[in-house]
Amino acid sequence: MKLKILGFTLLAASLCSVCSICCSDSKTPDYEFPEGPDPAPQQGDYPPGLTVTEFTDNLPGGKQCLGFVAVADLKANPKLRFNAVYLPRQKTPSRIHAEFASANRGTAYVTTNAGYWWSRKSLSLLVSGSVVESIENQTVERNNQTVYPVRSSFGQMASGEFETRWVYCVLDDGNKPYAFPSALNNDERTNTYMSAPPTSKTPGAEFWTPQEAVGGGPMLVKEGKNVAVENYWKEVFDGGGVAGTSRQPRTAIGATADGKLILLVCDGRNMRHSAGFTLAELADKLIALGAVEAINLDGGGSSTMVGSNGKVLNRPSDTGSAEVIIERKIPTAVVISEVN
Repeated sequence: MKLKILGFTLLAASLCSVCSICCSDSKTPDYEFPEGPDPAPQQGDYPPGLTVTEFTDNLPGGKQCLGFVAVADLKANPKLRFNAVYLPRQKTPSRIHAEFASANRGTAYVTTNAGYWWSRKSLSLLVSGSVVESIENQTVERNNQTVYPVRSSFGQMASGEFETRWVYCVLDDGNKPYAFPSALNNDERTNTYMSAPPTSKTPGAEFWTPQEAVGGGPMLVKEGKNVAVENYWKEVFDGGGVAGTSRQPRTAIGATADGKLILLVCDGRNMRHSAGFTLAELADKLIALGAVEAINLDGGGSSTMVGSNGKVLNRPSDTGSAEVIIERKIPTAVVISEVN
């Protein structure tokens, strides 16, 4: 893996996604999502192996969540590609989608936002073509204390297999991404944190070499289980604006046991009368779609899915009551493409 170190230091900052709202912890859900993809009509023209469907789910309290799911079977169609895209200058998802072909990486069919950012700079890991374009945010401040969060990433390995890992870009090996078996020993709920950052020598550390990868967090699904709530606290997101226990617009990425890629975007803040998902509800939805591994990406006004026709499918929350869709400019994106 080649490593390109960014020319800036990522310091503590509020994440751009949503305002932090403290709510009670999620319990066993009193809703049940149907198994398998939603039986909604496909949205647009897509190549074999790629489907995009719309869903409407009923939630407790008389609420609904509306969104879109893209499922890519890269084994059924070997020409499909998962692309992690880094933008030195931020662009809207629809523009990223429209300009993708100029990079000679094929035709874009689905584009969503990727990881967190602040002040026009990516705060999450992004690996493209085995090159580290953006490193994971290495420090945040909580209660006047420097914290070293170990956050989740989603990547595709040289074998073509997808995997989720907890990643930290270690200082003792040139900010290279190392994967760990868990989020280690931080817990924002109890205000207990590691006194020093993990290193390449930390037990369980493994140099991580995906070909394509996006960071975000928290981990939503691991080995088929909903792990959203515990990792929300262990990955140190509550004070940063993710608002994991309230319903918000969300974006997530995951994989099924047989290697299908899942991208999900849901609306919130009453866009299209949608309440959004909590992180626990989002994880349950992904499991119902067949995901065995999944992570959360940036949300709020950043949550956007562009379809095959190059138009935004959902209604990003920055749009409000405006008739014309308003997209945020983002520094990282996920693109599902087909090579010629």
